[in-house]
Amino acid sequence: MSRRRVPFTVAAAALLAACGSPGYAVRPVPRIVADSVGQPVERLQDVFGAPRRIDTGTTRAVYVWFLAQQPDGAPAGFHGCELEVTVDQRSTRVLGYSLANVGWSKCGEVARKIRIAGR
Repeated sequence: MSRRRVPFTVAAAALLAACGSPGYAVRPVPRIVADSVGQPVERLQDVFGAPRRIDTGTTRAVYVWFLAQQPDGAPAGFHGCELEVTVDQRSTRVLGYSLANVGWSKCGEVARKIRIAGR
């Protein structure tokens, strides 16, 4: 009788789901940012880390992140996705965002791991 081995990643995911612990999901950057509009900017800082730059104004701040990516077949150089998020200074909630492709990268293909709420 032959036994099939279950890959560790599948077994680990099943174990985590069975335990009911909060998990993580890999989601594309545009989706993460779109879902963060109206939410505190700290949520994005948890996902992307410290911003590369913060430009402050009287009522708004602009947080800028650069997410490096090396697409297949791309020449050596600077590739990635630049994310600019406008934040209300008083409430620290995200008002809007813009994404820009840098080099051969496409922002829709860049994904990050985000914590999802446990039920």
